[in-house]
Amino acid sequence: MPLSAAFSAVLNMSITASIAILVILLARIMLKRAPKIFSYALWAVVLFRLLCPVSLTTGFSLMGLVQAPTTETGRIEYVSLNKSHIERPANTVDVSASNLSQATDNRIEQSEAAAAGSVDVLVSAASMVWICGAGAMLTFNLLQLIRLRRKLTAAIPLHDNIYLADYIPTPFVMGLIHPKIYLPSAMSEAEQSYIIQHEKHHIRRCDHVIKLLAFAAVCIHWFNPLVWLAFALSSKDMEMSCDEAVM
Repeated sequence: MPLSAAFSAVLNMSITASIAILVILLARIMLKRAPKIFSYALWAVVLFRLLCPVSLTTGFSLMGLVQAPTTETGRIEYVSLNKSHIERPANTVDVSASNLSQATDNRIEQSEAAAAGSVDVLVSAASMVWICGAGAMLTFNLLQLIRLRRKLTAAIPLHDNIYLADYIPTPFVMGLIHPKIYLPSAMSEAEQSYIIQHEKHHIRRCDHVIKLLAFAAVCIHWFNPLVWLAFALSSKDMEMSCDEAVM
């Protein structure tokens, strides 16, 4: 798929997802006192729309409602009511009219070609900016992940898939197939009991996979501020719903 076509598809996905985000923002206000699992579940609609392009087509056309007689060339044929001007006078008029029509068509085609060319240039430039931004975000976060993994090389196994690590401010889950729980070394045993239950619930719910998909959506739609807002609010709803489940 050409880069411009991919960018056009992403732009359409981002526009429709933005509408869904605005609706969910309103729904979150209405669900303010409800369990946070409901608000968290609503964000699945936005995530699906940001990552999965879906288009609906229809064969209905308003032009099909109008029937008009046409010639073999596709032009509309008008029936003359004055039969005395059918033979020679009509020939001279037809020649001049055809020349004028051809000249008009040429000018229209040239203007349309110029407009299409300028639009293609803008789309190509926007596509390059988009792919460079997505690449920069992905590269930056990969470097951050490499630095974090280096810090975790000295992590001490606690039990099962739980590790204690220095130089990490908060606990987190890392890994997809075999996720591991990393806790700060300075955390007390009383805190560890609750935090371990919290992180295990994240793993049971596959939140670590959802968080990765959400990050991919942010990288693809980095130009849309509503996507960044949705990412922040969905992460908040994820944590609060997990707290409610553990409590």
